[in-house]
Amino acid sequence: MVAPPLVSLEEYERTAYEPDMEYADGVLIGRNAGTQLHGLLQTIVSAYLHQLRKTFGFVVFTETRLRMSTSRHVVPDVMIVERPYVRGKTVTDVPAVVFEIKSPDDTLDDLFDKCLEYSVLGVENIVVLDPDPTHRRQYIFTDNALRLVGPKIVLHLPKTDRDLSFSVDRMFAELDEDTQ
Repeated sequence: MVAPPLVSLEEYERTAYEPDMEYADGVLIGRNAGTQLHGLLQTIVSAYLHQLRKTFGFVVFTETRLRMSTSRHVVPDVMIVERPYVRGKTVTDVPAVVFEIKSPDDTLDDLFDKCLEYSVLGVENIVVLDPDPTHRRQYIFTDNALRLVGPKIVLHLPKTDRDLSFSVDRMFAELDEDTQ
């Protein structure tokens, strides 16, 4: 087996990959391609959150690189970063919320591992949404476990000490409208 070529952090940070790649210790890591359902739900979630940005004092990023450490960068589907934040090419602040939207090729083990990484970074709110119409589910990662939760999710924003709530059912209903 041939080892993958190593890429310097500097090269990774200055290079745009299509689709974007994650980075770990000099190795580029491909991501599972999202489907139409994945992309639509990502748009619905980010559009809903974008409307609340001024009220709650945050910005919303989609598919933006997040520095986990000097040797690890990931690309969450959607993340909320509270103001003030450090501006640059890569998000270096700890997000208040990270959303991962399950793609058909994602396993729960893969999502669990990513959630563990976010938790170690200090992300307090980690949400996993599964848009598959045969078993739509929403999870919150807490206490090192993915927990199935009801359709109303309440997230605590640490910097502003405020709660943000939203209805996943409403987002799934919008997804159904867009796919008919």
